[in-house]
Amino acid sequence: MFFSALKSTRFISAGFTLASLLLVSVSSTLAADIDDSETIGLFSDEKPLVATSPIPRPTSKIAENVTVITADDILRINAHTLADVLQTVPGIQLDFIRTPGAFTFFNLQGAMNTTVLVLIDGIRQNDFDQDIAFPALIPVQQIERIEIIKGASSGSWGYALGGVINIVTKSGNPDRAVSGLVSSSIGSRFTADSRAELSGTEKSLSYYLTAGHLRTDGLTANTDGSQDNLYGKLAYTLPGGGTATLGLSQVASWQGVSAGAVPQLGLLFKQDAEDRHRYGFLKFQQPFEHSLNLDLQIYATDRDDGTKRWMGPDQNTLSLRQFSVTDSTRGAKGSLSWGDSRNNLVLGGEYLHVHGSSDFVTANLSLYDRTWDSYAAYLNGTWSIGDLSVLPGVRYDATGISGDHTSYTLGLTYQVNEHTTLRAYAAQGFTLPFLITDNGTQKVRTVQAGVETGVIPLLWAKGTFFYNSLRNNQLLGSVNLVNTVDQNNLGFELEARTTPLYGIWLTGGYTYLDARDDKTGKRLQTDDSKTIPSQIYKMAVNYDQADLGLHGALTGSGVDWNAASGTLFPARSRGIVWDLNLSWKPASSTLLSPELFFTAHNLFDAVQTTSNVLYTNPGRWYEGGARLRF
Repeated sequence: MFFSALKSTRFISAGFTLASLLLVSVSSTLAADIDDSETIGLFSDEKPLVATSPIPRPTSKIAENVTVITADDILRINAHTLADVLQTVPGIQLDFIRTPGAFTFFNLQGAMNTTVLVLIDGIRQNDFDQDIAFPALIPVQQIERIEIIKGASSGSWGYALGGVINIVTKSGNPDRAVSGLVSSSIGSRFTADSRAELSGTEKSLSYYLTAGHLRTDGLTANTDGSQDNLYGKLAYTLPGGGTATLGLSQVASWQGVSAGAVPQLGLLFKQDAEDRHRYGFLKFQQPFEHSLNLDLQIYATDRDDGTKRWMGPDQNTLSLRQFSVTDSTRGAKGSLSWGDSRNNLVLGGEYLHVHGSSDFVTANLSLYDRTWDSYAAYLNGTWSIGDLSVLPGVRYDATGISGDHTSYTLGLTYQVNEHTTLRAYAAQGFTLPFLITDNGTQKVRTVQAGVETGVIPLLWAKGTFFYNSLRNNQLLGSVNLVNTVDQNNLGFELEARTTPLYGIWLTGGYTYLDARDDKTGKRLQTDDSKTIPSQIYKMAVNYDQADLGLHGALTGSGVDWNAASGTLFPARSRGIVWDLNLSWKPASSTLLSPELFFTAHNLFDAVQTTSNVLYTNPGRWYEGGARLRF
């Protein structure tokens, strides 16, 4: 038992026409001999994705701009939380980089993280108060894969205006009855991370268990904190090839979340937060004859966030303001899919019961207390004619709190040859209003087009053009005020990766964004209420030499905030944040040999923050540790 278009039609038509014309135009210049290869470039293991649809698809049948991060990628950078991982992804920029576990926001191609749906095990991680999922509160040890969809995805996922971060957790080791890992690290300011996991399969039952503890004295002012997490998954293979899976998760954290003095306001400011988030699910998957598959899931979540805020002109006159936010959900979802990766159809539905409340504790005031039910039904699929695939989708959401919405998507892919795929995608999406303000539904219409190719020797490359028209976009101000703006985001993204040579390969990404106010045409800038990075740079030098037990990554992240002048809390960017990650397993051929790892963060003391007063990032700092697999 679990714990207690631009009007719609005109826009879509124009978007689909533009996408089709671009596809035909580019394909005519790149046409070449075609074979039946189903996977290209990005995924060297040639496994299908599950991110963009409930049915697996190879990369040549993915119309959206998708980035996939694996468990090996996470291990290579010695990441603590999801925030550490997102900072390395092209198109994503953290608002500020601070102590591991300290809260931060992020931006995805001009979309605030309040519009990006974060899922773990298919379960929403965003709160309902402000639609926020804090990546620094999501530990990475149990993550098998992260699938990031950039752009409106409401046709498949519902409340996903800015995109989706879909996290797939690890399953039990299928080859051994008992296996596991213990890991511990220590760094500057007693920043320590301890983890353990146990995994295996015995006959029809597999299991995966992990626990972790992250603590720190804080690398910058008032970022000391601690975080405990526990996760478990049991899966039982049923007769006929079906699977029943039970999962439970709990994360509890305490953190300091602001800086001390705020000279602009003439105040001392301190804020502490306690967060507890639990969820559980029971999932049933059953294949049938004729390529039919049934997926059913029931789940429950429970969240309790408390904030204490002290403000005053001096240490002797600080006044306390205490807030609490809670929400709980009970839900069920199911889908019936038919077909294979080339031709398929998916019919699904969801039900969700939500209760959310917020209290201003010190004033004994209820800010809101709401309960509602939502329903959704969707239909999407793939239709392939030779090397051309058409991917339509439609979803209807009765939100129960902000009206009813119908979302559409249409994608096209064309596999020019074994190494090159063209993509085009048009969609509309939405996300719920903040409960704290109820300013109405936020909406977006998007068009994307791009090419992914490996025709250049030793190089894989991908380029994507995007245009997003956001309406009623809600922006959180520095003093918890919410402003709305209609804006249009135009830009492109480039990614590249070289083929490993002597164990070394390079990766890089560049994102350009031009965001403008729809009414005035004025270019938007980063200020106290919004982050609008005009350019984002990602780069890395990676090294793997398995026979020597050596692994490493030098990662770099740079940003041009396009900062507005005269703001209360000015953004600042100076230099590129370089992190050096190294690991060594002395006896690489021995299972029980320990692996030593070391990370030097921000090697050259760069600065990247949207609030140089409150959220300055730490300078150079170090950490190291050891892990043992058995």
